[in-house]
Amino acid sequence: MYQFHNERPSPEFLLDVSRGAIPNAFSVHKFGANFDIDQADDPESVWTGGGVYPWASLSSAQTIYCLSTSASDTTTLTIEGLDADYNEQSETITLTGTTAVATSNTYIRVLRMTYDAENVGDITARVTSGTGTVVAQIDAGYAQTLMAVYTIPAGFTGYMVTLDATIDGTKTCQMLMYHRLTGKPFRIAHIAESDGHYRYDFKTPLKLPEKTDIDIRVNEVSGNDARVTANFDIVLIKDY
Repeated sequence: MYQFHNERPSPEFLLDVSRGAIPNAFSVHKFGANFDIDQADDPESVWTGGGVYPWASLSSAQTIYCLSTSASDTTTLTIEGLDADYNEQSETITLTGTTAVATSNTYIRVLRMTYDAENVGDITARVTSGTGTVVAQIDAGYAQTLMAVYTIPAGFTGYMVTLDATIDGTKTCQMLMYHRLTGKPFRIAHIAESDGHYRYDFKTPLKLPEKTDIDIRVNEVSGNDARVTANFDIVLIKDY
């Protein structure tokens, strides 16, 4: 079993992980954006759905309903997520514009969606029905989700190696990385004040056991209409 002994993994090791040269080790790069955070509404998660990410809506595995705000969006959409046992799964469906299309699989987490064209409208993934709570969103023109939330799959331990965030140049904010271990509440695992760009390289990678939820949030924005992005990198190592 690979372990990081009180130091960052070497660039060579990380390159080999990305190349697939390290057995049972995988790289994950997550990135998100929230283009409109107001002082009265924070804290908010860094995702395009707005507000704090609705984790409670995925307390059990759900059928996901996908649709667009534009009738022109009728191309294929790939959904990546976790099944009821927190194992990775994905599927591809064909959108029918503003009419919701149900997934064949059920998901306890939706981690990413990609659309095979430049989407005209906002594409959303919802629980319960086509009018249910949004759990993933692709803003018009972006062709994929921007959501700085993630869950460690079953059978893996994650090691976060980098974290960075930006806020538009005229504002400041508080950046918070929350994580939730199985059976525990969300707790702050990292916090910083930012006035433009913030980056942190974990000298000792932050260990994240299987099924750990990760949520990058923003609080205390100094002005309305704040534009925020966040990115993080995780190495997944299969448990033995």
